[in-house]
Amino acid sequence: MENQPITAPTPPPAPARPSGLTALVVVVAFVLGVFAGRVLFAPASASPEDLAALVRGVVAEEIAKLDSGASETAALVDNDPFFGAEDAPVTIVEFSDFYCGFCGRFATQTLPQLQEVYGDKVRFVYRDMPIIGGQASLDAAIAANCAHEQGQFWEFHNLIFENNAARDRAAFVGFATELGLDVAAYETCLDDPAQRNEVTLDLLDGQGLGITGTPAFYINGRFVSGAQPFETFALLIDTELAKLGVE
Repeated sequence: MENQPITAPTPPPAPARPSGLTALVVVVAFVLGVFAGRVLFAPASASPEDLAALVRGVVAEEIAKLDSGASETAALVDNDPFFGAEDAPVTIVEFSDFYCGFCGRFATQTLPQLQEVYGDKVRFVYRDMPIIGGQASLDAAIAANCAHEQGQFWEFHNLIFENNAARDRAAFVGFATELGLDVAAYETCLDDPAQRNEVTLDLLDGQGLGITGTPAFYINGRFVSGAQPFETFALLIDTELAKLGVE
């Protein structure tokens, strides 16, 4: 029997507290004022490189003053796939949909940079938010979770994002075969209601947080919306590391 399309409850209003991205906008506005003041007193001989370093320093100072909500991080992390050290100083939790174009851009462009630059300083957790592609998104999330059962989540994750036209069971089984998974066990997993329930719980957690679009991230509890460029993630990660005294 085919799975029925997932019907999720209407998400509750977003929390009243400002998001990390909103806070960043406020910081940027403030920084512009501070920067303008500092420039007035900067040496006349200051080069463009000196001024650029000045503004980066001011931004970092102000972001460091924001409450990151790191104490909330544990509540965001379920039993979902992750890479990096479990005790890493920075935890990034992503809520994502395999058929979200911006999620794909993050997965194929920004995420590899984060892995390369930060290694085990960052634990990256993937959670499912299948809200873009309907039944196909739900099926892809289940398919990836079944690969996770055999220790191949990230490899499967990459295959889906790199082959976004693949949206049916035959394609997912083909990926499992390509990765050398136990295909019989994999197909049994695809039909296991527990996998659908796991995806649904991720979706409900995301809705409970007020998430209405993907990708959505929490960096040590600080909310960041959308496929921001690597530099945005780097600024926030570096700030968290600096606050913890990690070089």
